[in-house]
Amino acid sequence: MDFKELENESHNKNVKKNRATLVALFVIFFTPVLIAYSAYFTGWFNKGTQNKGELLVDGDILDIEDFKLVKNGKPISGEEFETLYWWIMPIDNNGCNRDCLELNVYMLNQTYQGLGKEANRINPLVILANGESPIDDKFPTAHSEFSSVGVKALENTRSGFNKDLPSNYIYLVDPLGNIFMRYELARDKGQAPEISKDMRTDVRRLFKFSRLG
Repeated sequence: MDFKELENESHNKNVKKNRATLVALFVIFFTPVLIAYSAYFTGWFNKGTQNKGELLVDGDILDIEDFKLVKNGKPISGEEFETLYWWIMPIDNNGCNRDCLELNVYMLNQTYQGLGKEANRINPLVILANGESPIDDKFPTAHSEFSSVGVKALENTRSGFNKDLPSNYIYLVDPLGNIFMRYELARDKGQAPEISKDMRTDVRRLFKFSRLG
């Protein structure tokens, strides 16, 4: 395929030819990725298995850019979520106290480390209300405005749903910025290993079939 104009054809015909070539290239390179990505969510390759986390659907799939997240004094851009999957954990201390936060930060870190060489394909991020102090200076932390529901949505949202993100869950964000899956927080040390195992299972399956991230 090339974009050279044919000398014996009109300019309009050459424009149409080049446009058709671009469309063909898009189909060739992106269709396999989209099919694989869809396959995970629809379960084409996993009829005998189920997601461990809660797969969000329809109006519950929000966009990470629906919210203003500030890390190290600077708003996080959507581009940061378009290159890697992220686990985000918005915590409202009215429903998850300091002990709860410490337990789940530890669990999230252990889950991340448990992915081994694949850990560089996904990053964890705790989201706290403005003014709350981080649990660990070494653990990635962002701040945002919270409502009684959770992370407060911007007035104009990219998803168009204008919905706050419920706090006290662990969410998975895909490279396109979609918040598409969530997990319950661990309420005690006995729950933590099972939840961590479930998250790793889902992420590894998603990596295998989507080839994104």
